Amino acid sequence: MALEHFQSGGESFDLPLYQRGRVMEPFPSNICIVDDDADFAEFLAEYLRIRGCSCTVFNAAEELMQAGNIESYDFFIVDLGLPGVDGTDLAVLIRSRNPGGILVVSGRLGADAFISALAAGADMFVNKPVRFDQVTHAVSSIWRRFREPRARTASWKITHDFSELISPTELKISLTPMEGKLMQKLVENAQLSVSRLDLALAAGISGSVDYRNLDATFFRLRRKIERDAGRPSPFRTVHAVGYQLSETVDLLLKADISR
Repeated sequence: MALEHFQSGGESFDLPLYQRGRVMEPFPSNICIVDDDADFAEFLAEYLRIRGCSCTVFNAAEELMQAGNIESYDFFIVDLGLPGVDGTDLAVLIRSRNPGGILVVSGRLGADAFISALAAGADMFVNKPVRFDQVTHAVSSIWRRFREPRARTASWKITHDFSELISPTELKISLTPMEGKLMQKLVENAQLSVSRLDLALAAGISGSVDYRNLDATFFRLRRKIERDAGRPSPFRTVHAVGYQLSETVDLLLKADISR
């Protein structure tokens, strides 16, 4: 196989020539990178451009905000430790204006950073140091979930005792009693936002000022659904409020289950 040697930032890569200027699907075509490590951001952008992407680099959240074109990008790669506006706050802003994918690539360690990034609307968190090919695989994984066709007529279902969630493609996800209570509260409120306080009380989760235990429970539930159903979960985070359903979830009666 013919290879082209690529080197940047002290890293070397051999990129197949047939991939130059062409990205293997699925992959976004217009990526925004926000990272105050200028070398890392530029080298990553160059790596992605060789694969056929259009990449724009900003070294601070304020630069992206001043550009005024958040809506124009398909995908965002964001660092958390940005000067000025933090990467978590930037993810919230992006998510409020753009439904595209968000990958956090950060050197900030710990469960708090991980959970806060996902609660802000990020789709995945990758720790630095990281290889550029690992970033590419993460972007592709997120983008695949975004582009997968969804059933137009089928909807999510949940059993009457809230012990099992059923995907539009009839894949079943077992729910713990605590997860079932959380889903029950969301289903009862249909498309309305439910506060963290109300959810914590409904599920009997010990409270705290920042509802860390609740967010961790939702994070584990989201990942379980994505793993077992092979598609995004039917609920979303509402920043500074709580959670709400993002898709219809029909409640099954006992008669429906026995058929």
